[in-house]
Amino acid sequence: PTPQRRFVPPVPAPTDSPPPWLRGAVCIGGHTMPLLVPRLAVPFLLVCLGIPAWRGPSFTNAEGAGEAIGGDGACPACPPCTASDLASLIHIIARDPSLYVPVGGVLAAAAVVGVLVGALLFSTKSSAPPLPAAEKTKSAEDVANDVLALAERERNILVLETRIRQEFKDSLSMADNVIEQLDRMSREMHGNLTERQEAVLGVTRKMLKNADSHNLTIPLALAKEGDLSASTSMPNLQVQEWLRDCFTPQRNKHGGPKKSMKVVSKSIMFAVRLKKATSVSRQESAPTDFLPYKAESTEQEQKIRLLLNDLDSWDFDIWELNRVSNNREMEVVGWNILHDWGLPKKFGIQDEVLRKWLTSVQDSYPRANQFHNATHGTDVMQTTHYMLKTAQLSKYISELEILGILISAMVHDMGHDGYSNNFHKNAVTPRAIRFNDQSIQEMYHVSSFFDALQHDESINILKNLTPKQYLELRAIIIRCVLATDMSKHFQELKDFKQLMSEKGQALEEWGECTANLMSMVLHACDISGQCKRSETAQTWAHKCHEEFFMQGDKEKEMDLPISPLCDRNTTDIASSQVGFISFIVLPTWQAIADFFPKVAEEGFPQLKSNLEYWESRLPKKEEKKEAKEEKKEEKKEE
Repeated sequence: PTPQRRFVPPVPAPTDSPPPWLRGAVCIGGHTMPLLVPRLAVPFLLVCLGIPAWRGPSFTNAEGAGEAIGGDGACPACPPCTASDLASLIHIIARDPSLYVPVGGVLAAAAVVGVLVGALLFSTKSSAPPLPAAEKTKSAEDVANDVLALAERERNILVLETRIRQEFKDSLSMADNVIEQLDRMSREMHGNLTERQEAVLGVTRKMLKNADSHNLTIPLALAKEGDLSASTSMPNLQVQEWLRDCFTPQRNKHGGPKKSMKVVSKSIMFAVRLKKATSVSRQESAPTDFLPYKAESTEQEQKIRLLLNDLDSWDFDIWELNRVSNNREMEVVGWNILHDWGLPKKFGIQDEVLRKWLTSVQDSYPRANQFHNATHGTDVMQTTHYMLKTAQLSKYISELEILGILISAMVHDMGHDGYSNNFHKNAVTPRAIRFNDQSIQEMYHVSSFFDALQHDESINILKNLTPKQYLELRAIIIRCVLATDMSKHFQELKDFKQLMSEKGQALEEWGECTANLMSMVLHACDISGQCKRSETAQTWAHKCHEEFFMQGDKEKEMDLPISPLCDRNTTDIASSQVGFISFIVLPTWQAIADFFPKVAEEGFPQLKSNLEYWESRLPKKEEKKEAKEEKKEEKKEE
């Protein structure tokens, strides 16, 4: 049979054939232009397809693409066109000079429109405010795993997750499916988790809908948390200034919100806790000796033993232990609490190494500090222990996290020099330069801890951890210690309240949020002095202000602006304590008490009682007037 010829757009007989070089140039441009300038491809196609209708009946008698070339029947740029109708139309345009002007005009107009539209879109995008770049958080996975191996592993896990979903039984409830998969994981587990086990945990995590929505940071707004400027109950303006100065961060206009990354290890720990269906069990492993050193006398040993009977209680007498132990309270408390949780045995911490490390941490706190000393560090650790055991924080976190938060409590003010972050910033000290004015003291504390372990093997309590355990523990300690920066107070409190409203108190809901929970608890323990018995709270208050006054004296000596509440001649302790408790401590421990009912029974009532005490000590109006007059006279004399 005779093959049918394909349709070729008809071509009129040209009157004046252009020279071959011109036809070749137009032909080459027609072929390459849509590829080089994609924006012109569509208008060019429309023009070519519209030519037959525009030229009328004269296009109806063409025989084929070869005839469209004219002359010798061959295109100067390519063989006789047989590729497509569009290519034939290109050669038609090349042959007919009368088409050059209209076609060129249309394409030029399309190019101009394209440029204008592109410029408009670019200007619209550039006018929008740039999204702040998210700060990268250093996670254990990022450091420990090789990138290529991790990518391959994740692909395998996705495939396994698909298969595991198919194994689910529709007749079972979600909880039953979770238990069933965890049982499979435990049967298959041999030391380390396999790819299948991680896939099981991935499906479990997705079933429980533990998304990262809680990690969206909330812009800090001090007015919403408690508008200090509009408050009429604040004792004086100096207290307001101090609260803003110490508890409000100096925000970087170019800084972005932090977004924490999901860590696979968190999901693993959550699944293991859910499998046990209760909580992380506390392993009591009492040491052979309850003191890490030899007591000076039998009487001293008996007194310390008697005090340690209240180690789990809220009203533990830290100042009496400081007196009885001759300033070795951190060694005593740290030794007993760590052994009480069985952590040295669990993580291979030898007793001799632990003794030397406790002594080094005790000695790293300057005794000259009135407030930020070893007694404060020990008090924070003991309060954290109370939160873990009595308030039952331990059921939400793993044993490694328990070790992390207890170490964080001990070292959170390690090497503190008695001055605030703002002092270091204003004085441009070596610490401020080293840490770029960002959480200066807290950065110094946590770096000093890890630096000491790295340079002295005899005190390295973490040397027997696996690389994965070490990196995870390091991330926990860094997160918790940096959260004690008072300028982050309102942000931490907002994030915690948001999580409470979303997740409640259900154990299974906090599987991936333990870092937020631990950091909030440690921050609360750090400011818990005014939640203790009256005598203890008053002692802490006076020691704190004495340290403030020593900083003020130093600022005077260096001709620096005196920080709020640091001028011993103008600061009223009762007024500062009322402001501190009302706007900082009370809202924090109210949130903690809402989450841990035991705190509402013991610590919170004592906090309110201490607030009433300081309110009763506020100066009366007449006394304030007299004080103002005395200050004016002093200024005149100066």
